[in-house]
Amino acid sequence: MKETKRAPAIGDRITYAWHAEALTIVIGQKISRTARWALEGWMVAWLVIGVIFLDQMLKVQGDERLFLSICMAFWTFFAFRVFKVILWRRIGQEMIRISSEGMSVKNAFGTWGKAQFFLLENIQKMMVIRRNPEKFLQTLDQSFWIMGGDTLEFAHLGKTFVLGKQLSERDAKALAKLIDQALRKFK
Repeated sequence: MKETKRAPAIGDRITYAWHAEALTIVIGQKISRTARWALEGWMVAWLVIGVIFLDQMLKVQGDERLFLSICMAFWTFFAFRVFKVILWRRIGQEMIRISSEGMSVKNAFGTWGKAQFFLLENIQKMMVIRRNPEKFLQTLDQSFWIMGGDTLEFAHLGKTFVLGKQLSERDAKALAKLIDQALRKFK
């Protein structure tokens, strides 16, 4: 029986590979089946509510129609946001590539997405973002129904950039160490 070699990993979601000319890192965004079903079930319920709003909007006139039109605008905004999170959890991944040319960071939906490029000499050290568990918004940012929750930050030309969505503190520290090692190697 032939053994397949597994790529080195940090935790359950981060895989990386050293190449002669670069380091590539992929951070998967999949969630448990139960969490995915909850998210997708919520989307189905949201779609049902939207159909009811639309049906009622087409039956009324005047101020009621205006009110329901405003409700539909908010409904559409949140439907898009939830759909985007569902896609992110199914096919999304953060892709980081560090070479002598620089570092690129891409939030990819499958293969689609635009990479940001940073010159190595302008990148400051990776820092783990400290979260206060007593802060509601910081705790909410780590929820599976949110696409955010970045755990690493670095400065580039006076601006702060983030990556590493919803990683544990242990995984974030290990990833920061790996990225800093690559930054030193390829500078």
